[in-house]
Amino acid sequence: MITVGIVKDWDWPDLLRQTPGEKGVWEGIRFVLSPEQTCDFLVVLNNKMKTETRIQCPPDNIWCLMQEPYMKGHTDWMVEKLDSYSKVLTHHVPSTLPKFTLSQPAVSWHVNKTFDQLVALEISAKPKTLSWVVGNAGDLPGHRKRLAFLEYIQKNSSLDIDLFGRAVQFIEDKWDGLAPYKYSLAIENSSSSDYWTEKIADCFLSWSVPIYYGCTNLENYFPPDSFIKINIDSPREAFESVKAIVAGDNWEKRLPALKEARDRVLHQYQLFPHLSRLIRSQPEKDLKPENLVLPAYRRSQKAAINHFFYKVLKFFGFPLQ
Repeated sequence: MITVGIVKDWDWPDLLRQTPGEKGVWEGIRFVLSPEQTCDFLVVLNNKMKTETRIQCPPDNIWCLMQEPYMKGHTDWMVEKLDSYSKVLTHHVPSTLPKFTLSQPAVSWHVNKTFDQLVALEISAKPKTLSWVVGNAGDLPGHRKRLAFLEYIQKNSSLDIDLFGRAVQFIEDKWDGLAPYKYSLAIENSSSSDYWTEKIADCFLSWSVPIYYGCTNLENYFPPDSFIKINIDSPREAFESVKAIVAGDNWEKRLPALKEARDRVLHQYQLFPHLSRLIRSQPEKDLKPENLVLPAYRRSQKAAINHFFYKVLKFFGFPLQ
């Protein structure tokens, strides 16, 4: 059985719950979160580890998957210090080098359910109409745009919406802020091609139609009727669009598309089927493991300068690109 080590710098959510029986095995490939001394593949989630990684693995099978939005001066680790990796899976392809492979980020879901629970879950009753589970992060321009839209909604009482999350009202399980609702706002912290996250996946898994801002080519991934796009660059127009969506409720008509999108998250786009498919597609080679050391990420001088100007621009309120 192929063994794949996963290296990450966060503890929650538990990734293995996204596999059948929470056993870490997907279609004959075994995934381990604490990489053993020897593995057939090693996948680093984001190139920003604070400590080095020692592993015995074929060098051609050391990969990195980028899961955050690119922002010069903030996430420069997405485009530099990548020599350790033979393949970089990223939504932000910085060059034409063959090591870069266009990929959605395969961010883990945040609703507190296992793969088995979600697969077995039938469509539940939807006694409520509209919700938004929104965080309080404010570092990136997209974060601040999202919070500005939240403020606009809070100042206008003509929309019947239940608000949850660290920015408003903390809930232990995101599921409770999504599952009872026909629709939920899903607002990413950036808007670019091929970058979508648990913001929309959690809605699909909860049988809630996402009213969405973010990925510009989402139709390449999900049926068009499974989501509804809005543009929060104009909070007033987005607000009026949400009101019209709720007033013209067609949730039941969207259920076939919603089911298809949900199945794609569970069986195609989430981390384990995504990596398994890519691993299975590799040409068969007799690769020998080597003792390797993946260094911790340290900003280059160029990245340090970018970071300095990023902080200065942010402090004085100048637009960040």
